[in-house]
Amino acid sequence: MLIGLSLLVVLAPAASWSGENSSGGAFVIDGDTLNIRGRVIGLYGVAAPSLKQTCHDASGRSYSCGIASAQALAGFIGTATVTCETRQPDQHGRTLATCRKGKEDLSAWMVTQGYATADRRTSVAYVPDEKKAWAKRQGLWAGVFDDPAARQRDLYSAANQVVAAHPNERANEPSTTSSISR
Repeated sequence: MLIGLSLLVVLAPAASWSGENSSGGAFVIDGDTLNIRGRVIGLYGVAAPSLKQTCHDASGRSYSCGIASAQALAGFIGTATVTCETRQPDQHGRTLATCRKGKEDLSAWMVTQGYATADRRTSVAYVPDEKKAWAKRQGLWAGVFDDPAARQRDLYSAANQVVAAHPNERANEPSTTSSISR
């Protein structure tokens, strides 16, 4: 019962926020998750590697594809305002949303660049973008990777931003913020 109440507390704010639009500066938690004004938002219809996931590039070398995905999203957003149209909460404490930087759909951008895959469990909207990335061997598609849609996720909260990986920060330098980008 305690676990059920904990989930209710985590999901209740997301559920009450569902259907609304929000905008602001975005902190990147991982390659498919943002924090906007304290709300944890999952990019609708896509799955990106976890921050700890490694992949292999075209030469067979291992690299941190989860960090690369998060850094690509952070770099693309920069200091721009992100606007999100919420859809539904997910079971991980996020509100799934279609988010945009200007007119650019962040989910479509991530999939087209090969930093995320279409998550067919929630939508097939980004499958054509994924096929384009695959055909060009963009990002993840240049090598070998485990399907990010199948990954296990922990519950997200606005407070558990896991790593500081802003493109301008040094990798081993502690950060005063625990997010990836602004």
